[in-house]
Amino acid sequence: MSKSVWAGVALAVLLAGCASKGVYEADSVRKETFSVDTNYQAAFRRGGEYVRSCHVNVQHPYGVAYAWRHSLGEKGAPDEIQLYKVGEPATVLELISAEADGPAKSKVTVTVLGKGRWDEAEIAAARASIQSATPVCRTGNGS
Repeated sequence: MSKSVWAGVALAVLLAGCASKGVYEADSVRKETFSVDTNYQAAFRRGGEYVRSCHVNVQHPYGVAYAWRHSLGEKGAPDEIQLYKVGEPATVLELISAEADGPAKSKVTVTVLGKGRWDEAEIAAARASIQSATPVCRTGNGS
């Protein structure tokens, strides 16, 4: 291979090592845990619907686009939804996890980056959406 290809590979590896993990590393993280009167699978689906309706399937200023991925918890771990900016999948901006808290109750934790629009108002919108089973997108500054 040519030197320029190796230089490109080295740069990509270097930059990947510097990528932020978002809510997993930031000092500014905000988190709230709350109960929902439904099973954890329904709470998880409600969280996914909120993320799709309020972040993924809407137009944002400056052409910013968001995507999400989910993982089903294994061996007692909670199910998780991770929201990130398209092109920056390593930086998780919002994390929603759901786990059982009884037969018809679940415990949901919403974690946000704590910077810009990823603040307490974002947590409140996610909470209202998941508890009501109807997406309630935040309004005002940072919509």
